Formats: sequence, C-alpha cells, structure tokens
Amino acid sequence: MPFPRMAIYSRIRTFFSLTTEIKCRFITKLFLHLPIAMKFENKLFFTKEELILKNGRSSSALNKRIHRAIKNKKLVKIKRGFYLSTEAYLQEQDKIKSQELIASQLYTPSYLSLGYMLQKYQLLFGDGQITSVTTKISRHFANFVGDFKYFNIKKSLYFGFEEIDFQGRKYYVATKSKALFDYFYLKSNLNYRNSKKLKRLILEESGIQWNNFSENDFKLFDKYVWQSNSKKMMRIWEIINNYFESKKFDGWAKELLSL
Repeated sequence: MPFPRMAIYSRIRTFFSLTTEIKCRFITKLFLHLPIAMKFENKLFFTKEELILKNGRSSSALNKRIHRAIKNKKLVKIKRGFYLSTEAYLQEQDKIKSQELIASQLYTPSYLSLGYMLQKYQLLFGDGQITSVTTKISRHFANFVGDFKYFNIKKSLYFGFEEIDFQGRKYYVATKSKALFDYFYLKSNLNYRNSKKLKRLILEESGIQWNNFSENDFKLFDKYVWQSNSKKMMRIWEIINNYFESKKFDGWAKELLSL
C-alpha cells in the first residue's frame, strides 16, 4: 500500500533537517545495497580506481561493497586492487585468453612460457598448469580460474616474448624457441656434464616433439643460447644442432638412394 502524500512530505522534511554528517551516512548505506558492478556488467577485469571513477564512490564505502561482492562470489580478487567479475568470466567465450590475461595480471612482470606454451606450440603434452616466467621470486597461485605457477629468471634473460591484445589489455607470451629455452634453462635436474645422459634426456626422455620444432625455430633458439652465455645451454644447443645435422644427412641420403 503506497504511503500517503503527507507522510512522504514529512519524511522528506525530516531528511533535510538532518545534519550533513548524518545525511552522508544515510546515503552511503543506501549505496552499499546497490549492485557492486553496475557499470561493469560486461567487463571481465577492473581495478578499484576504475570503480571509483565510474561509480563516484569514496574508497571506504567502495571497500565495503567490494568485500560484500567477494563474499557473495560476484567478484574474485586477483590481486590487491584488481578484480575479476565472476559472471563476466563465466560468460566469456574465449576462456583460454581469459586465463592467460589473468596470469599476466596476477603477478607482474611476467610472460607465459615453459610447459604451458610448449603445449600450445604442440611440442609437449601439458599438465593443466599455466606457467610463466618472471624476474620476481617464484610463486604459485590457485583459484577457481586455474593453477598459476611463476618461475624466476634473471633479468638479462627476460626477453623473447610477443604481445597479445585481449579485452583492452595486453599480455605477453614466449616465442616457441624461447619457451623451449626457458624450459631447459630452468630445469634443475639436467646433468649437462654427462654428454650421453644429457643427449638421451633431451632427445628421448624430455617428451619434446622434435618434429614440431623447425630449423627456423632452431635458428632463433641459437640466438637465445648465445645471448645467455650459459655453458649448460651451449651443451644442449650442441645436442639439438647435431640432431638437425643428422636429419639433413638422412634427407640427403634418401635423395641419393632415390636417384
């Protein structure tokens, strides 16, 4: 049943007779009951600064709304001041790029590499982990979106990646050659002083599908190895180089036999 007109006028007069401080408290409580992402319904990611700019809320009031949205599983906190809309993520058709973007935002600076990218390049069978390389300490994060692992590499080797645009943001992925370089460089159980064991491990036991690694890929790999000045990687380079040389010889032999 609607309020009588005089009752409404009375409530309005009462409101305007309140002190400014009490009015502000009343309005803040009112806004706390509004939907948290009313202007971000179709946006996958947003920062706290973006919410303040779009919705015109004070930081303290917005913190309460964000906390409530996280508790109600409407938002997922990716990191401090950076949030994922659960609804937008579930509706997003390209889940792979969404996960990759999350990986890039979760821990920066970083680029996708190692087993994850080797799987995408069809060089290795993956285990579901989203692996990245960073100049920071190694970290591991897991949430409903995925399992994210970050491996430290020294700053002088932080190169060899390409830029991807998605959802108005940028993230980075290793080239095929750099993903392979990172994979072997960061592999701790490689005894590069024992040539026979190293050869067996690189060409047979590593699981790398060498048929999907071209000579052009190897040329770029060669560049990365000499930039690294790593004895371990130079030994691995020698093994892979001999592999490609033997493939060339086998090709020439087949041509001669077919004459």
